[in-house]
Amino acid sequence: MIEEKLALNLRNKGFQILNSNVQGVYLYYRAEENEAVVISVIHIPTGSEYTPEQYRHILEQIKVGLGDDGTRRVNLLSLIFTQSPDRAKQFCSDEDGHWIIDINTRRLIIYETQPSDFYGLRRDLENILEEDFKESNQQAASPEGYRYGGSTPQSGTKKAPVRTVNIFTPVNVTIILINIVVFLITQYSGLFGGRDRMIGLGGDYWYDVVKRHQYYRILTSMFMHSGISHIFNNMLALLFVGSNLERATGKHKYLFLYLGSGIIADITSIVYNMWKDRGTLPVVPEYSIGASGAIFGVVGAMLYIIIVNRGRFKDLDFRQLILFAIFGLYGGVTSAGIDNAAHIGGFISGILLAVLVYRRPARKMPYEGE
Repeated sequence: MIEEKLALNLRNKGFQILNSNVQGVYLYYRAEENEAVVISVIHIPTGSEYTPEQYRHILEQIKVGLGDDGTRRVNLLSLIFTQSPDRAKQFCSDEDGHWIIDINTRRLIIYETQPSDFYGLRRDLENILEEDFKESNQQAASPEGYRYGGSTPQSGTKKAPVRTVNIFTPVNVTIILINIVVFLITQYSGLFGGRDRMIGLGGDYWYDVVKRHQYYRILTSMFMHSGISHIFNNMLALLFVGSNLERATGKHKYLFLYLGSGIIADITSIVYNMWKDRGTLPVVPEYSIGASGAIFGVVGAMLYIIIVNRGRFKDLDFRQLILFAIFGLYGGVTSAGIDNAAHIGGFISGILLAVLVYRRPARKMPYEGE
């Protein structure tokens, strides 16, 4: 377990293990000539166990208690063990040092305002997390699995996080539900004159966008689908790929990546089809609809993130991403009226937008969970 390995490492560095009177808080202490070096381990699994004020109060009490008569300076580093690094970010103030350990992914998260190292602990802790990650993968096949118990270094109970994948993330699920609702209204309500009329009003058609300035079509077309197989394939792909990207980047950046990729995909389609038609109005309008452009953007963004993380991120690796990419490709290829220009535009834009908004954790840059 991470904490047991951490405890052994710190004992070898001359730290004493101290018990605190606060549940879920454990201390390591080493006296220097003019200062006390303190490492606190604080368990905040959901990120809502304490308010920022309560958290700062705990650290102040630690510094007062270990500062002896007040003449000795306390150099404090707080290690926050959590399953919700997004919420735990609120505890990382400019006072003292605060590192976040995501117990789901075995990631060390260090924000730019925090010390990049602490008495050589960073390298040791990264090695401990990497080793524990490998061990957890080996034991994942065990019938009993892994469960996070928050045990102390003295407990002797070896427990670790359950390595589960939550495919139901809030923004992604909301996008899927919006697509489904729009599909049901389009197909079965008879609203605005029925299915064909609604697609004619909201589909992406270069002449209406460029010549008639109906720019809203770039957005509305992303949420319209032609039939059951079209929306089923797209939403199945989005459920798996999108949830992973949202967990990697956070809600706001995921929404930006999804909508940004979809919009650029539709613009790519407009430019291509206008060029194909030589800028003249065709006899039969061809409307482009569907979420596949945005989904290809999600796949492109996820590919970039995995490359940046050296072939692995959270529960994903290159082989798994290929499976997700197949879902995306299958959703587009098996649907009528394939718009490959939108697919290509979405995929490339997803990579480029991910370059802009994603930063790899634990290299003086924050985990993108804002």
